[in-house]
Amino acid sequence: MIKSAKETINFFYICLFTISLLFFSAFYLKIYLNKRVVLGTEVDTSREVMFWQEFVLENPQYYEGWIELYNLTEKDEYLNKAKGVDPNR
Repeated sequence: MIKSAKETINFFYICLFTISLLFFSAFYLKIYLNKRVVLGTEVDTSREVMFWQEFVLENPQYYEGWIELYNLTEKDEYLNKAKGVDPNR
């Protein structure tokens, strides 16, 4: 069966739309999963990170401070500092 040019163009646009929809869905899913939400409200953690960074500079042996920084930022350097403070935890 031979398709008309109009059917071919429509098929092309449907494929393009579907691919675009899948791409943007994956992109926004990544953004959505990276947001920190508490009780339905998006939280700005920058002030909390600054607090804990200053706190552990003054109290470098405070294990829980390093863990808080790791939980907020997910940077392995903070987890390694916590392990350095108390390697048995």
